[in-house]
Amino acid sequence: MVSLLRRYLDYIYFDAVNKRLAAQLEHVQTQSVEVYLDLGCYVGYNTDRVRQVLHPKCTIGLEFDPLSVQEARRQKVDVARHDLNQPLPLKSNSADVVTVFDVLEHLVETWRFVTEMYRVLKPGGFVLIDCPNLAAWHNVFALILGLQPSAGPHLVSTADLDLGFIEEMHRRDHNLTEHQSGTVNASKMHRHIVIPAYRSLCRVLIQAGFDVENSWGFGYYPFPPMISKWLCRIDISHVHHCLIKARKPVVAP
Repeated sequence: MVSLLRRYLDYIYFDAVNKRLAAQLEHVQTQSVEVYLDLGCYVGYNTDRVRQVLHPKCTIGLEFDPLSVQEARRQKVDVARHDLNQPLPLKSNSADVVTVFDVLEHLVETWRFVTEMYRVLKPGGFVLIDCPNLAAWHNVFALILGLQPSAGPHLVSTADLDLGFIEEMHRRDHNLTEHQSGTVNASKMHRHIVIPAYRSLCRVLIQAGFDVENSWGFGYYPFPPMISKWLCRIDISHVHHCLIKARKPVVAP
């Protein structure tokens, strides 16, 4: 019974992951991109996926972890080491498209980060943000049961969870060994610190000057994919992950 439950959870979780990755490429598509900026590019995997869709004249990645920076450079990504809690090292109105995939939850200076994204975007440019949702039902029920939500915030690291099989799923998703998931470095890289609720994140983006153009939800646990897809459409406030497209107005408000 336990084995069947784990297989089912794996099935619904990775179905949501695959749909989310496909949606990132679908909704980032646009024309005439001169500068594409990937914030928190890690080892450059997503950066390369997106630039193959956008075909920008210039691709820039920013990443804090030095080992990830080295790996991204080996993948031919132009990346600089930078702490995203600090002002971005780019000129104002310089980027056409910005992507922020699984990054926002690792930062502490959320308002600075959001306003810096707005600053560096060209008028008419957009940011595509993908992050977990604090208000997801599985997080709500974890709190009701007196457990730390699996999405965070994490006290030490993602290995510091009350439910071991959730941590195991996270290890597989991030290609971490059991030893790596408990290291100090992994704690710094994968620990979730500030987890936004979907509605709150939209509100903050609007306060920063963005127009929230569209949003999509992925993973409505514990329902199977077909039901989950329908529920994500009618109740995005309680999905596992949200993907938000926000545009900088051509004429600032």
